[in-house]
Amino acid sequence: MRFEVLIGMRYLRARRRERFVSVIALISLAGVTLGTFVLTVTLAVMSGFQEDLRDRLLAFTPELTIERADGGIFNAADLRKKLEAIPEIIAVAPYVTSQVMAVGSTESGAPGYVSGGILRAVQVSDNNVLTELKRTLESGSLDSLEHTYPVPVVDQGKKRMADLPGAIVGASLASELGLRVNDPMILISPASLANAMGAPRLKRFVVEGFFHSGMFEFDSSLIFVDLKYGRALLADDPQLQSGLEARLHDMFDAPKVRAEVEAMAGPEFKVTDWTEANAPLFSSLKLEKMTDFLVLLLIVLVAAFNIVATLVMVVMERRKEIAILRAMGARAASIASIFLCEGALLGVIGTTLGVGAGFVSSFLIGKYHLIHLPADLFMVSAVPVRLYPLNFILVAVVAILLCVVAALYPALEARSLSPVEVIRYE
Repeated sequence: MRFEVLIGMRYLRARRRERFVSVIALISLAGVTLGTFVLTVTLAVMSGFQEDLRDRLLAFTPELTIERADGGIFNAADLRKKLEAIPEIIAVAPYVTSQVMAVGSTESGAPGYVSGGILRAVQVSDNNVLTELKRTLESGSLDSLEHTYPVPVVDQGKKRMADLPGAIVGASLASELGLRVNDPMILISPASLANAMGAPRLKRFVVEGFFHSGMFEFDSSLIFVDLKYGRALLADDPQLQSGLEARLHDMFDAPKVRAEVEAMAGPEFKVTDWTEANAPLFSSLKLEKMTDFLVLLLIVLVAAFNIVATLVMVVMERRKEIAILRAMGARAASIASIFLCEGALLGVIGTTLGVGAGFVSSFLIGKYHLIHLPADLFMVSAVPVRLYPLNFILVAVVAILLCVVAALYPALEARSLSPVEVIRYE
């Protein structure tokens, strides 16, 4: 081990009459530890939020959607074959969606609670786009949407049996409407209510299952039915959105595939990818992550200023020793290296403690869901965490560099001391 490192380590262990210097060094070390700890935990949580929200959004938001630019319904068979021929696309399926009013039923069969919802009519058979929906099902199956079931309903005060198509409802919406499995519900197209001349368009469905995605926005609004029954309800709805949805091998290829599909489909079609549909959300998360990094880095910067103060006092206290070292033949660069080693040592020890504690804390928060959140406000029920090595390495490198830079001024001061002047007057 070089003598500069040994002397630097010794200078941090102050003598009894210089105990104050040692206390300042410990405060600097604690500042670096606290700063890197908070910074690593924050980056892990922000990365978790970003990735978790992206996964949850893409569970019900297709990575690519193709609609008519004029909003009309179109025969998508030919276009679907062309899309399936693109190597990056693994699945294509038609869909229909619109806002609806959902009406629950009481135990007597009469209408019950009412809530707004979003109807998504999808193709059930041979649909690999809905893989994430299958994963979130708490009860029932997608195959149940293709069939009808005999259910007792009440019409004009009389109970009768009716064959109703199945529906899968978000868990929060079902709770709001008081729905259970095998309960009938009525879906009403709001556009038909504006037409006072005719009867409102409505259709009965029977609840065959619930899904729980963990995102309140979806769990409190989405209703899935089979494509043919959705079209039967929404045929005259001006808010109807009809098109194709596609899933990709790699979600990050979406912008490139969108450009390719736009060129192939022509101007009469509107192509949207998931980065456009949720651009404000992901942009704000990215900006917030960067802002948090810069703000919390100020904690490490404050600790770095403490290191400057500590090393300046060490230089003042060790003037005689520095002069003797220079007189014995030590080079000026070696004297500067002593104090650079002190700054680096404080940075390495503090960073190791802080990053290590941050890693352990982040791991425990993510594994055991230690911090819970109201799902209706934050869209997730527990704080998500993602442990990316790059985040921890970045924090460690920046913190150590700040500590080394903080030691530059004291090192240059020590380097510029004249041994003749110090020995003469002290």
